[in-house]
Amino acid sequence: MRSGGSSSRTLRRTVLLLASLVLAGAVRAAPPEPAEIMPRAAASLLVDVTRVGERLVAVGDYGHILHSDDSGRSWIQVPVPVRVLLTAVFFVDPRHGWAVGHDGMIVASDDGGLTWRLQRDGLDAQQRRNAAELERARAGLAALEREAGADAGLTEDARALLAEAEERVAEPVFPPPLMDVYFSDPQHGFAVGAYGTFLRTDDGGASWVDVDPASIDNPDELHYYAIASDGGARLLLAGEAGSLYRSADRGATWETLASPYEGTLFGALGLPGTGTVGVFGLQGNVHVTRDFGDSWNALDSGVETVLAGGTLTAGDEVLLVGSMGTILAVRLDSGVVTDHTRVAMRQQLGAAAIAPDGTLVVAGQGGVRRIEGVGAPGVRQGG
Repeated sequence: MRSGGSSSRTLRRTVLLLASLVLAGAVRAAPPEPAEIMPRAAASLLVDVTRVGERLVAVGDYGHILHSDDSGRSWIQVPVPVRVLLTAVFFVDPRHGWAVGHDGMIVASDDGGLTWRLQRDGLDAQQRRNAAELERARAGLAALEREAGADAGLTEDARALLAEAEERVAEPVFPPPLMDVYFSDPQHGFAVGAYGTFLRTDDGGASWVDVDPASIDNPDELHYYAIASDGGARLLLAGEAGSLYRSADRGATWETLASPYEGTLFGALGLPGTGTVGVFGLQGNVHVTRDFGDSWNALDSGVETVLAGGTLTAGDEVLLVGSMGTILAVRLDSGVVTDHTRVAMRQQLGAAAIAPDGTLVVAGQGGVRRIEGVGAPGVRQGG
């Protein structure tokens, strides 16, 4: 997905992959099951890949996380404490990384992706939230019943809230899948996902809290698919139905942007320190802003396929990948599509990274593979 921080990131995903993400959910009282070590994990569904110093790390189905220290020629699967589809991976520096996925799961690494630990169990978090809501509903009703002359209508409403809370506790929980993760430094980060899910940590993921829904104008709970930065304090959030939001203060407050496109946006990539960000998604749509969202220009991508992920090269050129093996080279600074490539395969590509030897490595259906002759001489580090 991204390499090192905010400058080289891959942000997601084909419609085929997303169909399973949004419908995810499970019931579990026991701790999550760990991923199985599989001999053909490198050829399984892998949704994201990122550059971590001289290493590549890829994540995907069944909790699979793999790393390569030879520019993607060979891959080693590592133990992971969850067995769910992991949808995104981000490293803020060569050691500290996070991966997010189904059931609201978040795992973290402190050694460049060699070992992973569970930071957030979304099923447990949802169960705790439901239990807390039940206690609040009980306390609210009890307070009204103790109050002499309490309004009968308020009491009836409180009984209805209590019944709803009891029903939620009794039913299976279905935590929304997380779709993207971003950290500005090893302590401060965000994870976003389906149905307006927006989490924040200020302690490196030791604790994750829900961002106040009132801070973002998303009453329809549209899905968030990508969170990006152009470096510094500015963040951009993109998602379903062309939804776009920006923050100028490291996520403390958010402003709704006028969207240039009404279809879903699956990814965003920013050029560090420039205010230039490209967003992309359905039907080959690519839109670029050079003033961090004040205005947008549509690029003629020349394709109508889903654009699901991408990576920034050393020369400020963006490589975008998508369905039907589509690969585009785009210069965000000039808004020019410099190359079209269609890999000789019909698989869906969801992510890309530039390997240490300059070769493009893509991930998606059928796993990870090197694409000879399409890479770049280097990759911007630190992003």
